[in-house]
Amino acid sequence: MAPALHLDFHYDISCPFAYIASLRLPAFQRRHPNLAINYRPVLLGALYRATSAPQGAAGSASDVFNATKRAVTSAGFTRTLRRLGVEYKQPPRHPLKTTKALRLLYCLEGPERAALTGSLYRAYWVDGRDVSDLKELGSLVQECQGLGPGTKTRLLDLLQTGRFEATEQRKALEETTDLALQRGAFGVPAFWVQEEGRLYWGQDRLQFVDKALFAMEEERQEPVLEALVPRYAPLDRRQIPEGEEMKLEFWYDFSSPWAFLGWTQLARLQRIFGPRLRIDMKPFLLGILFREHVFQFYAVKLS
Repeated sequence: MAPALHLDFHYDISCPFAYIASLRLPAFQRRHPNLAINYRPVLLGALYRATSAPQGAAGSASDVFNATKRAVTSAGFTRTLRRLGVEYKQPPRHPLKTTKALRLLYCLEGPERAALTGSLYRAYWVDGRDVSDLKELGSLVQECQGLGPGTKTRLLDLLQTGRFEATEQRKALEETTDLALQRGAFGVPAFWVQEEGRLYWGQDRLQFVDKALFAMEEERQEPVLEALVPRYAPLDRRQIPEGEEMKLEFWYDFSSPWAFLGWTQLARLQRIFGPRLRIDMKPFLLGILFREHVFQFYAVKLS
């Protein structure tokens, strides 16, 4: 029998990438039946402040991107949503203060905390609701299907009296944020594999967590990764039509380790798509690219 394993999920409701991660965790749980996932919310702004993030405690990471990086990152985010089938609508106001919502979560444990987390994420990233508003939080508690009648009554009373922000909840949120920092977190989502003693950051690193867990489950055969990370193109679309040609431009500088990793995948793409895929190698000076964008960024900031 595979050993029991434990995964801490550090998140803040204000992060769209943590929202995506939360939607992937049920499938992740099915791949690892002996895994206990512990939902442990943190204050993202406090992580930013403690790590001297350039966007500041109240900012968003994309605030300090130059225009080109912001556009490319936005397009990548859209592709991720489509690839994973994630429902998403840009909220009318972002970021919202989530401190009250996070303290409310610390009034719950286990599956009930996970259930309310899902309701809060949907409210923020799909329905455009103000999770910083006490009245809205009360409505979300009443609507949450994963909470029993007794739990709903208790939470509504805590919201009405303000006791959901008692010393116990404040301390739990602060201590968990400090713990995430000690573990190496600088943002969310972050995943801590207890038995490995290692932190993984980012929803797109879940496949690394997956591999680490299977390495500790020696008696189990690893399922196909595609069940966790669906291919962007279905199998029947991974062919270039007869008589057509597709060109892939690979822009790179030898000084970039990420370009090196990309280069290692070119042969695989050529095998998949065959001779009708033409790969054009486009070396360029990465330093000039950085210099130009930094100049443009500060020119805009100073104007």
